[in-house]
Amino acid sequence: MTILQKIRHRFTEPSVSVLVTAYQAQAFICETLDSLNKQVFKDFQLLISIDKSDDDTELVIKKWCQEHKNIPTQIFCQTHSLGWIKNINFLLEKCQTKYFMLLPHDDLLHETYLQKMVQCLKMNPYACTAFSDIQCFSTGPKKPIITENSINGKRFERTLEFLTNHFRAVAFRGLVNKDVISDFKLLPENDCSNFAIDTVWVLQMTLKGELIRVPEILYDKRIHPHGGSVGGSWRKFSEVEKTKAWLEHCKDCLKIIFRAGFEPEELVRLIEVIKSRLVQDVNPLGPYRLFNSNEKERDSLRASLVEQLEKTIIILSESKNYSISQFSLRKNI
Repeated sequence: MTILQKIRHRFTEPSVSVLVTAYQAQAFICETLDSLNKQVFKDFQLLISIDKSDDDTELVIKKWCQEHKNIPTQIFCQTHSLGWIKNINFLLEKCQTKYFMLLPHDDLLHETYLQKMVQCLKMNPYACTAFSDIQCFSTGPKKPIITENSINGKRFERTLEFLTNHFRAVAFRGLVNKDVISDFKLLPENDCSNFAIDTVWVLQMTLKGELIRVPEILYDKRIHPHGGSVGGSWRKFSEVEKTKAWLEHCKDCLKIIFRAGFEPEELVRLIEVIKSRLVQDVNPLGPYRLFNSNEKERDSLRASLVEQLEKTIIILSESKNYSISQFSLRKNI
C-alpha cells in the first residue's frame, strides 16, 4: 500500500468484517490468520471470538495479533462454553460492516479471495452472497473439490433450485452483503447436534437474494483425519440418528418456507420438493444414503418419514390458517 492508502486504511471504517470463531485451535489458527494477512484486498477488519478452550488458543491468537497490528482486530474471550452456533451468532451481532464472512478457525483463504468476492458483489448488487469453489485438504491423500452452482432468478425460483439441488452449503463460507439481508436471522439450532444448520442458513439467504459462484478454487477447507470437527460427529451417527437428523433437516426447511409468505400454489410445489428431498427419490442429497435396505424396508421407512413430515405440515398449516386440503398432502411414494 502507498502511504496515503495506509493512512486512509488506519482512520476509516473497513468495508468487510471477517468473523473467526476459535476453539481448541492453537495447532492451526496461526495458519488461518496468516492467510488473512496475505490478502490482496486490505479493507477489512478481523473479529475473533474464542470459545472457552483447554489449550493455549487465546495466548496464540493474542500473540499473533500483537505481531500483526496492520489488521484492525477485536478479540472476544468467552468465559463459558458457547458451542459453535452461539459463538458464530455472538460475532454476527457484533458485525456492523456492509460485507462479512464466516471463517472457521482451521480453513484458509487464497490471497485474492476477498478481492474477488467483493468485486463479484459490487457487480451484482442484489446478490446476498458470493462464494468460490472449495478445495479440501488434510495430511493424507488429496481431498475432493466442493462446488455448487449459482442460485439466480426470482425468490420462488431460487428456493426451488436450492431445495432440489443444494445441500453442501458452499455459500456458507462466502462473502455476504449485509445490506441485502438486513432483517436476516441468526443461525438456528436443532436437537441433532445442529446437523446441517449451515445448509438451513444458506436456504435463509436464498430467500433474500441471489447466490453467485466465482468458479475458481480460492478457499481451502481442512479435513481432520479423526473427525475432529463438528461435521465429524455427524459422520459417527447411528442409522437411527442419521434418519432422525435428515428428517429434522427437512422439517427445518419446511418451517422456513412457511414463514416466507409464498403464494399457496408456490408453497404446494415447495412442499412436494421437500418431500422428494426427504425420501431421496429423484436427486439424492445430504451426507447419508438412508435407503440402502431391501425394497420392502425402504418403502416402509420412506412412508414413515413422509407421515412424520406431514404432521409438521399440518401443524404449520393450522398456524397460518391454511386449508389442509389445498396442499394435497397425500401422495404415493
